[in-house]
Amino acid sequence: MKKSRNEVIKHSAAIQMAAIGHGVTLLQRKIWNVLLALAYDELPTKEEHFASVKNLMHVLEFESKNEAYLKEALEALVGCKVLWNVLDKDEEYEWAATTLLAQAKIKQGTCTYAYSPELRRRLHNPRMYARLSLSMQNKFESKHAQALWELCLDYLGGGNDYGETAYISVDTFRKLMGIADSMYPAFMRLNEKVIKPAIEEVNRVSDFHVTVDFKRQGRRVVALKFKMRRVAVLPAAKNDQGKLFPEEEDTPPVVRELQNAGLSTQDALTIWQQGFRYVNEDARPEGLDEDAGADFVRYIREKIHLMTCRQASGKVTNSTGFLLEAIKKNYANPTFVQEHKRKIAAEAQQMRREREKQVQVLEQQKAEIEKARDTELEHIYGQIALEEPGILDQAASELWVEDDGFKFLYNQGKSALENYQSRPMLKGYFHPYLQRHDPARFEPVRQRYEVRIAALDAQIAALQPA
Repeated sequence: MKKSRNEVIKHSAAIQMAAIGHGVTLLQRKIWNVLLALAYDELPTKEEHFASVKNLMHVLEFESKNEAYLKEALEALVGCKVLWNVLDKDEEYEWAATTLLAQAKIKQGTCTYAYSPELRRRLHNPRMYARLSLSMQNKFESKHAQALWELCLDYLGGGNDYGETAYISVDTFRKLMGIADSMYPAFMRLNEKVIKPAIEEVNRVSDFHVTVDFKRQGRRVVALKFKMRRVAVLPAAKNDQGKLFPEEEDTPPVVRELQNAGLSTQDALTIWQQGFRYVNEDARPEGLDEDAGADFVRYIREKIHLMTCRQASGKVTNSTGFLLEAIKKNYANPTFVQEHKRKIAAEAQQMRREREKQVQVLEQQKAEIEKARDTELEHIYGQIALEEPGILDQAASELWVEDDGFKFLYNQGKSALENYQSRPMLKGYFHPYLQRHDPARFEPVRQRYEVRIAALDAQIAALQPA
């Protein structure tokens, strides 16, 4: 993996580290990136790394000759504990805590520093990485903007012009930005003081444009997703990583469908990124949450369907212009709406049938388990009857007096054991007596089967309509 002298190759998980206890300042983040860039080639072979203080100042474009700021930042990096890979972007769950630097010292104009062994192994030649321009990072004035820039760059495909993060919970976003729980506890303030300014600075400084979508539970924002697309290639910014959408089928469906309908990639990306914000405010569908991804895809398909129908009837000459207008102004398409309703109804009916089949299978499994339980219990009853026939005699004498049904079935010419073994209908009369005689032999069997039956009952209940 080759890198230029003006960039740092940074593991995705390292981008997504969250400081424990306190955040990392803008200067500390920049210094850490520069130190990583200088040490990168030697990470596999050396435990300590060296950098000229003068060179550090130059790369950081730091005009002050006062080394106190640098020393203070290095001290903080050594003491800063972090959690590893907060978003689990590599889909490999692993919890780890480390410090950003294991040690640092300055002597005779040279900075000597080291990483923990685990961090050093992770940082070199990572499987998932982003290339961060060191000159670009110097343009940022806010630590939140730089942290957001790194996060978005991690998800921006170098071979494509667009990307998006997963939904990030508000709590996780706070960790990634280094914001204490007590700071901006209300989301409105967090949005006002952190999210909006960070997005504005990234859009102003970097070579891509970022927007944010919110996921709500009721009126409360619980998560946010960032969408980004490249808008220009700046000479000073060589930002690259493996493709986010390496195959055509990995492109966001709405972008691909808009392209197939004739829109330019730029228009398709703009519509995808803005979502319902692209639609004129007075024409937007009512009752939509800001997390309306599936609704928006359906909305776009409705407009594409309308354009196709108009084309077929010869009523549209400029199809792309018509489609853009239909999306912006929410042209009605009753035919699509009716077809969608029929499709939803058909899918619902199919789902009911599938649920009914699943319920039948589960009920059959339950019946088989109950049969196995009864067979095992029957065996225990039989064993006790053979071992203690006197219990049957005592039961028979009591039942003869108390129960006419028992008297009708019982053959006085045979012993109680013979009646028990030859008349299955009599067994139900005897079983309570046998069970009371030795309950410890029955209870483990019942408990074992009850667990399995309860699990099946829960699955059956979950499949029943509300």
